[in-house]
Amino acid sequence: MSSYTVRRIIGYELFAELEQAATHAQSPVATYVRALIAKSANGYVHEKGADRRTALQATFRGGKGSPLHDWFPYLEGYSPDFVGSIISEFAVTAKTILDPFCGSGTTALVSALRGRKGLYAEVNPVCQFVISAKASALAMSSRKRQDLSKRLLEIHDDLLRTLKSELPDVTLRNAYEAAFSGRPSFDDTSFNQILRARTVADKLSVDNPALGVLFTVAVLRSLVPGSLMIRRGDLRFRTTRELSRERPCFVSALQESLRIIASDLIDAEAASGTVQFIGADARQLSANLSAPVDAIITSPPYLNGTNYFRNTKLELWFLRQLSVKNQLRTYRDAAITSGINDVTVGKSRGNGMGALPSSLIETIEALEEDAYDQRIPMMVEAYFREMAVVLQNFKAVSHKDTVVAIDLGDSCYGDIGVPTHDIICDLMAENGFNRSELVVLRERQSRGGSKLSQTLQVFRPLQVGTTKTVKTVGGASAASSMRADHRIERWNLFRETLPHQRGVMAKRNWGHPWHSLCSYQGKLKASIAHTLTRALLPNEGGRTLDPFSGVGSIPFEARLQGHTAFGFDISPAAIAISRAKLEPVNCSAVENVIEALQLYIGKRRTKSVDLDSLNRIRFNGPLPAYFHPETLKEIVAAREFFIKNPPLTGSEALVFSALLHVLHGNRPYALSRRSHPITPFAPTGEFEYRGVIDRVQNKVDRALREAAGENLPKGKSYFQDATGTWPDEVADLDAIITSPPFFDSTRFHTANWMRLWFAGWEADDFSEKPATFVDERQKRSFAIYDAIFSQGAERLKPRGYFAVHLGKSAKCDMAGALAAVGGRHLDLVDSFAESVEHCESHGIRDKGTVTHHQYLLFRRR
Repeated sequence: MSSYTVRRIIGYELFAELEQAATHAQSPVATYVRALIAKSANGYVHEKGADRRTALQATFRGGKGSPLHDWFPYLEGYSPDFVGSIISEFAVTAKTILDPFCGSGTTALVSALRGRKGLYAEVNPVCQFVISAKASALAMSSRKRQDLSKRLLEIHDDLLRTLKSELPDVTLRNAYEAAFSGRPSFDDTSFNQILRARTVADKLSVDNPALGVLFTVAVLRSLVPGSLMIRRGDLRFRTTRELSRERPCFVSALQESLRIIASDLIDAEAASGTVQFIGADARQLSANLSAPVDAIITSPPYLNGTNYFRNTKLELWFLRQLSVKNQLRTYRDAAITSGINDVTVGKSRGNGMGALPSSLIETIEALEEDAYDQRIPMMVEAYFREMAVVLQNFKAVSHKDTVVAIDLGDSCYGDIGVPTHDIICDLMAENGFNRSELVVLRERQSRGGSKLSQTLQVFRPLQVGTTKTVKTVGGASAASSMRADHRIERWNLFRETLPHQRGVMAKRNWGHPWHSLCSYQGKLKASIAHTLTRALLPNEGGRTLDPFSGVGSIPFEARLQGHTAFGFDISPAAIAISRAKLEPVNCSAVENVIEALQLYIGKRRTKSVDLDSLNRIRFNGPLPAYFHPETLKEIVAAREFFIKNPPLTGSEALVFSALLHVLHGNRPYALSRRSHPITPFAPTGEFEYRGVIDRVQNKVDRALREAAGENLPKGKSYFQDATGTWPDEVADLDAIITSPPFFDSTRFHTANWMRLWFAGWEADDFSEKPATFVDERQKRSFAIYDAIFSQGAERLKPRGYFAVHLGKSAKCDMAGALAAVGGRHLDLVDSFAESVEHCESHGIRDKGTVTHHQYLLFRRR
């Protein structure tokens, strides 16, 4: 157990308190602690799955002394019994098992011992060599292993004479001098013996290749114990005190290694399965595998964990894989970025490897603001970008029954936690996997007191089975035709599973990072937008409209899926955010806008502001109360700039949206005093100057790194009243998917008042313009939707769908009201509701009076 786990079990954080309690009980501290642990164990009530967790936890830290397990010291490796438990519990029928980060080979070797085919990838040449040696040993006949064991023991007995009889390898000496500088890693005697051991290994490999390989493994195992260095997490030089306690002796270390390997050759059982190396890079699995695998069991590199190349630099040198200075950098560049010294600007920017889940964006932003080393957020971003590519390959090499088991720990930097498990889970979900098990293997505590854990996550592909035909309102003929429509099958699946309420899709920040381009009260959950567009649009090349698009969640999801998407809205703030997501964005044009904005602010910041006018803008507090006076001047100047230069293109809208996002919030990225990022509640805290340009630039840079890509179909966002006459271009639609304002719920003009002000509203607009909004007009009559449904029926393709997401409250059954209106123009084919009383939004539990979300599905006649 970790010390954190022990403290949690016994109930004491401070030793002084524990000592005082033991004294009061008239007991030695150790005895008192044992009694507390025993009491805790006796009082433990087994819950469902407890035996499974206990077994996995018990085998996780084991393995020392197991045949072949001690041939090479591999930090953070797991035991053979741990892998065996995973296979027995989760992959009992698997015939091919893959480990893309195989380390010292445990997964592949255990798979072979259990009669499976163990496939592995591993980037470190030292690990490749050791795994190959172990696999060869398991495949040998009993007689050959006995002969090799005997030869190794003969070398063990006559080692000094054997080494003295050979000349030191001059090439290896020269490689050491070229690759290493500074303090020597060995004393002169050991260094000379190691160079001679290289010559012995080479000669043995010629006469008896299997013996040469095993002798080389023994040398690799002995290099650090026989050096002036020591592994304590990372490889470092021994202290003077450590050297005084035990002087390194390479010959003694090598003799011990020869004895262990010789013994294991006799003790190890023969493997009935096979081991196969498929390549170095886990990001190339799909290119190197000709058939899918039944299971993937692995432990990826830990974020900012052990630097395995630096840790094995002596072994790399002995294997002639390190012979020039800075060659370790080449190895690190070829591996997953997992250490702070692995960071390069190129690796941290993704290089076209796809977007990250939005669950990571807030973490990266927090790290960029608070990290003690700015390489940390770059490392985190690069790690997950590269892991995203690996997990895409998991999908490519899996079939419908493939099981994926991932052992991984989370991280913490200062006060900022990196929820590695959750982010990996999100990435797996994007690749079609659902997490079925989460087992805590070990708990620990960071230096700052944050709780950290190491877990085993088990994933299985999402199964899309047969679905029932939905209950229809349109009669038997409608039901019959629906059964032949693959889109209605996907609607049925959505209806029955409600995926946005399950697993990672239930998280408010699920989805593409640009869904979080700007915080906005009342926007539709991205997972609902994703599922609806996935259900009701064709596989590719469709056309869709959201007549109440808000900040563009539905059309943006459609665009991500390869469709042309249109959106309407009459909020100037929302329409700009939507425009940035739907219309082309050019990096050069974005920088030009920022430069022009900076020049304008520079010229206008000396001008005084009209505080009387600004004080009239007050909902949760007067506008000037939110900002430092100098920041307020810059904001007013920026507002003037965009009023004179409206954001009419995607590039202009991106800068505008970034400014709206940083306008208020509770993090250092915000321009305001501490408030809320969704709705600007009354500010608190000190007034602090915060520059507009720097914060906008940072937000824009993050957004461009996560851009959806230039090859997506172009969309368009219209400043358009949905009840008015629609533009001619919006036609030939496969589906209309929308979520109108809920009756008696969020009032968009008050929830988003500060952003509406920045977008051009004055004090009088807040009392006059809301009367034109549908959320106010529908309180008088739902007849205003007639124009929407009638135009929808005209613009849809034959058999096109019109889906509506609504809110039900005690005051109003919106679905019932709109079913009657829409039914005059379209066939109503389905209606259902889901409870949302358990939900919250961005920490705001007040969702108005809405208790259920309702769904209507119409089809063109």
